[in-house]
Amino acid sequence: MQKEDIDEVLAIETASFSFPWSRRSFEAEFEKEFGVSYVALFKDRIVGYLIAWLVADEVHIANVAVHPAYRKQGLGRMLMEVIFQNSEGFSWIGLEVRRSNKAARAMYKTLGFQEVGIRKNYYVGEREDAILMVKRLYVTS
Repeated sequence: MQKEDIDEVLAIETASFSFPWSRRSFEAEFEKEFGVSYVALFKDRIVGYLIAWLVADEVHIANVAVHPAYRKQGLGRMLMEVIFQNSEGFSWIGLEVRRSNKAARAMYKTLGFQEVGIRKNYYVGEREDAILMVKRLYVTS
């Protein structure tokens, strides 16, 4: 992801979430030494993105979305595979997902994530719990 991608990313964010990240939140990602971000392209159009934070031995998926018109085509899985390929030396990957997002939870499980906890009212605006999911990685040290 690059700064000039923010408009397209914001459009996906707004279409995907009832309480979307702000433009400033996305801009702040470029200032973080521990952050990485990727976009998925289809015919030169951004159709998805993933933002992760690399902290200590953890990769934390901070935000991931695919444009509604491009869902169920494997793009979310592809974005996750990119982060797996770039996680050498880390012990685990974690993320939060809405309790009600059964499709995402199922996809994460097929990628090796396990549901390990609940964050009560994590999504404050909707008063919805998040399911904490973790994937253990092979460490080669």
